[in-house]
Amino acid sequence: MKKISLILVFLACSLSAQTLYVMDNTNVYSKDGKTIIGTIARGTPGEQVGEADGKIVIKVKGYLKDGDKHTLYGTKNLELPFIKLKVGEVDSDTLEVALPKKELNPDQAEAWADAEFLYYDTCSMCHSAHAPKEHNMMEWDGLFTTMRAFAMPTDEEADIIIQYLKAHATDGYATDDE
Repeated sequence: MKKISLILVFLACSLSAQTLYVMDNTNVYSKDGKTIIGTIARGTPGEQVGEADGKIVIKVKGYLKDGDKHTLYGTKNLELPFIKLKVGEVDSDTLEVALPKKELNPDQAEAWADAEFLYYDTCSMCHSAHAPKEHNMMEWDGLFTTMRAFAMPTDEEADIIIQYLKAHATDGYATDDE
């Protein structure tokens, strides 16, 4: 009977875990919620594991690059960082960090909504914009570099657009367009 109770508690906890998505590139806090330790990228998924100091604690799983002790990457090709630490080191493919509640959303599409709008608004002035899943990250680098001269986005807009395109590319981590 004790084993069954433990299994039921485990299942209940597993089912209640919620994936949240970061709404914008922003500061990330230590898991106690008190100290800014780096930055986290828009669209980064994390499993809610608790709360601390009025912030939500999420567990982010990613990829490590040999010799880079300050970055947790979102893709196997180590192209897109999830978290860049200014304090401490990444020693595992999983980090627990805290973020203000307003910086997280359970809807991945909502986290990317303004970036998606900016991409389609900017990149359809002269032609139909391609769906991000039509290309991989490397192809988007070349295409966007070429087209940027025509569309003339600001540097900030260009950063948002290329992040959106790479995250949603065939080898990206975003899944809200599937």
